[in-house]
Amino acid sequence: MHCLALSMLQYTPNVALFQDNAIVMDVSASLSLFHGPRALLKHLRLSLQNMQIQAQTGMAPTALGAWVLASHPHQGLRHCLRLHTLQRRLHKLPAQVLPAARPYAQWLDGLGCHTLAQLRRLPRAGLQQRSSPLLVQQLDAAYGAADQHFTWFRAPNTFAQRLNLDERLEHSQALLVYAGRLVEQLCGWLQAQQKAARTLVFHLHHEKGRHAQAPSVFTLRLSTQAWLPGDFHSLLKEQLNTLSLQASVIALELHVNDITDRPVVSAGLFPEPAQWLRQEHQLLDLLRARLGSDSVLQAKPIADYRPEQANHWATAVGTANQATCLPPLLPVQTRPFWLLPTPVTLQTVNNRPVYLGSPLRLIQGPERMETGWWNDSGHERRDYFIAQHRQGAYYWIYRQRETSIPGWFLQGLFA
Repeated sequence: MHCLALSMLQYTPNVALFQDNAIVMDVSASLSLFHGPRALLKHLRLSLQNMQIQAQTGMAPTALGAWVLASHPHQGLRHCLRLHTLQRRLHKLPAQVLPAARPYAQWLDGLGCHTLAQLRRLPRAGLQQRSSPLLVQQLDAAYGAADQHFTWFRAPNTFAQRLNLDERLEHSQALLVYAGRLVEQLCGWLQAQQKAARTLVFHLHHEKGRHAQAPSVFTLRLSTQAWLPGDFHSLLKEQLNTLSLQASVIALELHVNDITDRPVVSAGLFPEPAQWLRQEHQLLDLLRARLGSDSVLQAKPIADYRPEQANHWATAVGTANQATCLPPLLPVQTRPFWLLPTPVTLQTVNNRPVYLGSPLRLIQGPERMETGWWNDSGHERRDYFIAQHRQGAYYWIYRQRETSIPGWFLQGLFA
């Protein structure tokens, strides 16, 4: 119950343990943030689903009224937003739904008092004298006639949660459910602290005793600060799919030490550049987890006039200090986005370059380039043109000058 209360802190700071198996939440200040009670309830149920916790929810203008409705036999009658609707539904429920009324169930039945409506019509002084003041207090609290006070749950100052598993897990994909449960708790803690995290360290505990092994460490790294479950779940799923377990896992532990202040979210009409950048980082994290770090590259052009030398790619590594992981802007020139790894020799018919069976029409150029005399690749003398195919495609081609093997070459394609 404490773990569930910790995860519910992502929806409201006012969370309290109630009775033995219930949690009450005051969400009145969170309705606008989550765009209304129905949307908030949808998010809450998604958290329960991620944690694989079976629970019944109730919603009402009073905390005790919501708790009573959560056990209503009809699911469609467990949620209401108006006080008079709550009172009408409470009238028909048995009087024993109130915890304070259960010790007096036989006495109330003898009086012919079977429902909350009948209980409420009893003389208050006599009811309080013959039962307990707590029964009258709970009756008033359920109907909204009196306030009910709770001791709110307090999140710990640091986050380190351990989850002992009911079974030995031998496949990494099976860890997703339990890791997701810890992530939900982390997001509740981050919300309570108004913090964000970029690195999650999971400790996978194995067998103890004679065949004991040291815990395995599984690290989840993000390019940007995160505090919402969706920011972690997709990346966590991809990395667990490629994780190989050394031995069966009997417990899972999550430590988070890389905690930073949460960036201020703009309330303006249009998205801020930082919000777009955050989405780009999340996409790159997902691609790296699915394809591997060596398969996600970013442009690192080198100051060289020769395109095949200037066109350099390196592994894209996102960090919080980088402005972006997208390729940097090149000088303002007409250049194709796609350069071929090596230039392709073109056929020549009547001194005109031919590609895909049709002569190309030169529409822009020449742009003369002469460089490279200082290194082993040799002196390059080229005239670059933009050429158009008869089907409409544009190509970047060049012609060798002052060479023993003249000719036309295709080096780039325009989008």
